[in-house]
Amino acid sequence: MSLSLLLTSIGVFFVTDTDDLIVLLLLWLAAKNRRHTRAILVGQYLGIITLILASWLISRGVLHFNVAHWTHWLGLVPFILGITGLINWWPVRHSHALPPQLARVVSLPLVWSLTIGNGGDNLSIYIPFFTGLTVTEFGSVFLVFMALVALWLAVSHRLARSTAATTFFARFGAWLSPLLFIIVGLVILF
Repeated sequence: MSLSLLLTSIGVFFVTDTDDLIVLLLLWLAAKNRRHTRAILVGQYLGIITLILASWLISRGVLHFNVAHWTHWLGLVPFILGITGLINWWPVRHSHALPPQLARVVSLPLVWSLTIGNGGDNLSIYIPFFTGLTVTEFGSVFLVFMALVALWLAVSHRLARSTAATTFFARFGAWLSPLLFIIVGLVILF
């Protein structure tokens, strides 16, 4: 892999996947057990791999339909989660012990769909980028992306476990997490 391809791959990943940090942070804050942790790890990887493979297939002409046209509908997932969270929070908003509502629904399908929905815009950059790559170059880019997904998971996990984040979300998370999911959902939808 050439240095220019390596740097381009890193740049493409950072440009397209920086928004995943917010979603991952919220998921890590909601994770309460090993099953949730596994769902976040596997779901994020499966979502990114799905986006990469769909983009590769489209760039090679194997798929002839506009996948990006459909992925925005996955924005309904975080939007509905956010609305449900606010509805559940409202009647008990003055209570000091509010359990995070998201922890009940952290699952592999949820994380996968959030990653796909949040990454629908990635296709518009991945497809032209992959079009000019050989199979060997694509394999190298794929490995770089997988390493960067691990970095994103580690950074977001570290942020979620920081004292500042846990204190902040303990105080405001009962209404802020659902609000952020609504915003993420609307961004994906529109």
